[in-house]
Amino acid sequence: MKRKLLTVVLLSLSVAVLWGCGGSGPGAPGSGGSTDTGITPTVTLVTHSDPNEDQGDVWEIDLIQDLCSADTPEVWGNDYAHVTIHGDTLNPNGNPNNALYITNYRVTFVKQDPSLPTIEQINSGSMSGMVILPGDDNGPFTFMILDTGRKDKIYSDIVGGINPHDLPLLYNMKLELWGQDNFGNNFTVAPIIRMINISDFNHCS
Repeated sequence: MKRKLLTVVLLSLSVAVLWGCGGSGPGAPGSGGSTDTGITPTVTLVTHSDPNEDQGDVWEIDLIQDLCSADTPEVWGNDYAHVTIHGDTLNPNGNPNNALYITNYRVTFVKQDPSLPTIEQINSGSMSGMVILPGDDNGPFTFMILDTGRKDKIYSDIVGGINPHDLPLLYNMKLELWGQDNFGNNFTVAPIIRMINISDFNHCS
């Protein structure tokens, strides 16, 4: 019951944050390069998964791997965002064979409380096959947003003397995507912003 109530509160806060930033829906304003590429990439759906489940558009990150009964370790690991993007054609008479290719992504974290540990950003080349075709919903494309190494670092910072007041740890996460079209023109996708809740969730059955 406490977890459900916390989820409702966090989602309400997330909506308030996105509204305050001028964002609406899965992504925020800010796609670039559409005039050059002839295609506007629009994020239509964003979901989150961990090794236990697909959480939908809920962002609860399990910080610590607990031991379940009989010393069986809790299922635990990396967290991912799954992003669906629609390609809108600006010129119906444009080249029908043009497409957008996502080549890189970045994940950054802004802490809600100055006492929280700093999370190192993720800068990565994306996997092959992330192609946005005009006129279609494309994806979902998968991006790692928090790995076990960063989780271990957050935990070691806490026990090492950086003491946030209480769990959960709240951060604004920003996921940015960019790449090129067939002709080498650059594009960016509107940044995806979510409030994430990092805590010690129990996934023991």
